[in-house]
Amino acid sequence: LATFDGARKDRAGHVVAPAAAEWNFDLYGGAAWIEKSDLGVRGQDNNAASVNLTIFDLDTNTGFTVGTRASYWLDPLPFLGFDLDVFYMQIPVPAQTTTATGSFSGEFLGKPISVGASGVASIPSATLPIFGFAPEIRLRWPLLVDAAFPKGRLQPYFTGGPAWAFSLKNEHIVVEFGGKVGGGLAFLFTPWLGLYAEYRYIFFPGFELTDKHLTYNANINTHTVVSGISFRF
Repeated sequence: LATFDGARKDRAGHVVAPAAAEWNFDLYGGAAWIEKSDLGVRGQDNNAASVNLTIFDLDTNTGFTVGTRASYWLDPLPFLGFDLDVFYMQIPVPAQTTTATGSFSGEFLGKPISVGASGVASIPSATLPIFGFAPEIRLRWPLLVDAAFPKGRLQPYFTGGPAWAFSLKNEHIVVEFGGKVGGGLAFLFTPWLGLYAEYRYIFFPGFELTDKHLTYNANINTHTVVSGISFRF
């Protein structure tokens, strides 16, 4: 229903706020872990010997992730939004023994690493940092809609898009390409403030890291569960 001044009312007679573009700014943190993966190694080791081998089943422990996200929701299509997500993950690599296809000695994430002639790999305890960003599309479903919350007080949503992460090639920064998908649920306490929880899967096929004269290559498949605070305006 419309009034003489152009405002619209719902069935109960409440004035409904006109549609408008919406921004939101999120801060979040949570747990992050990486699937077990093989680690390719190539280059020259500490003895100047040529290296081209694979270390099998490198394991990691659960780490953490923090980040921020800015979003813009379209005016005529309030269920469609565009995000820029900036994230940091820190994943512990525990000291471990596994197998490999050759032998070498060198450094991995600044720590000594070696594979003996028998193919037994001694992996040092280290920390893998991943800093990246992801422009993405977000689709939401407005629930518990009323005059105070015309876009819905409860908002399940899905996200997806490309992702880039920064890596090191000796002392030079390089960018690795991958992707990101996820889903979550947001609840607004007021029209401008809410909380949310989200699962996200971020992957970087063939992620490379160079330490001294050795380049390490692995498929990075990460799972994260985060919660955060969302400011709407």
